[in-house]
Amino acid sequence: MLKSDRIVVFFFFAITFFIFYFLNYQQVFSGTYESDTVEHIEILKQYFSGKRYLPHPLWHYCTYYISKVLQISIEMSAIIFSSILMTFWVIIVFYFTKQQLAMVEKIKDFNSMFYVMVTLAILMVGPLVVPGDYIIYLGKGSPNIWHNITIWMVKPFAFLTIVSMLTAIQLNKNRYFLFSYLFGIVSLFAKPSFIIMFLPAVFFVALINRYNTKKFWMFYGAMAATSLVVLLYQFSNTFGESEVVFDFLGVWSRSSSNIVLSIILGLAFPLLFTFLNKEILKEPVFQVVWIQVLVGIALYALMAQSGRQYSHANFSWSYMLAVNLLYLFSIVRFVAIYQGLMVYKRCMLSLLLLIQISIGAYYFIKILQGQHPLYISIFFLR
Repeated sequence: MLKSDRIVVFFFFAITFFIFYFLNYQQVFSGTYESDTVEHIEILKQYFSGKRYLPHPLWHYCTYYISKVLQISIEMSAIIFSSILMTFWVIIVFYFTKQQLAMVEKIKDFNSMFYVMVTLAILMVGPLVVPGDYIIYLGKGSPNIWHNITIWMVKPFAFLTIVSMLTAIQLNKNRYFLFSYLFGIVSLFAKPSFIIMFLPAVFFVALINRYNTKKFWMFYGAMAATSLVVLLYQFSNTFGESEVVFDFLGVWSRSSSNIVLSIILGLAFPLLFTFLNKEILKEPVFQVVWIQVLVGIALYALMAQSGRQYSHANFSWSYMLAVNLLYLFSIVRFVAIYQGLMVYKRCMLSLLLLIQISIGAYYFIKILQGQHPLYISIFFLR
């Protein structure tokens, strides 16, 4: 990498860190920026004072011990760690994008600014909105969520679990199976939303592709068994006065009057990209991420937590995470094959992606201005 490229990359990461720092600072201290961070800070304090149980405490432990090491308040530690965490995801996306696209003959000689732009597209892309359904987040969710810090905690582990597993299958290397297993188990302590969709998705992908190696099934069995034990312990202690209940579309229908339309709008770009390039469904990576989306939809549509947590839609997070990963892999692949696409496919996909990036960027700007992330709307569609 040329020195000028290194400078561009450094400033890109630095600028994103300071933007995230501003956002996290406002979410913690302003009292007007809506997010779950303040609630998690209070949960952290109760947990470390022995007043409550915490099933997935990874963010809380990291925040707590940073505050002890640096001798700063829990609030400042939460801001710093959350900003680092979000920037770390940007770094992962940037280098994954660069690694994937550097293998493309017509792209490999592009400078780092190109990869910065692709990374920004992945970070900014939002759902599609249409007249009559002009609220950006409600019902549809978003590929990028800015008000829930534990989703940022789990994303790196989710990504690394998938990539390590697929690398292990491709290279037949035990160490990558071990990496995938470790990343997957750690993800349970960040947020269990990933594993509960990943395991069913991988099982179906294994059946589709007839994986019959001893290494794969030992890996899968170990991860499934360990995850089941951890999940049973977490769920048995998590809900207290509430419980997990079957609730067909009950939670989802509170935020969407047309759930099918909400799904289509939320998945607009990857739906069109996959429809126009059906051959990608033969690849394990797209099989995994698409089946995760289907499992996420099922969890969101069928499951709920009773009591005070009902409206929190805690079973929606698997779907939200699945959508984020689907967009990541879809956009990178779109850029990789762009030159080889027929002109009409290029135009349709480019226009749709540009619209969704514009919506997502508008959404992020409004969040930076302090608007409630659930109710930001495209005003001219009202």
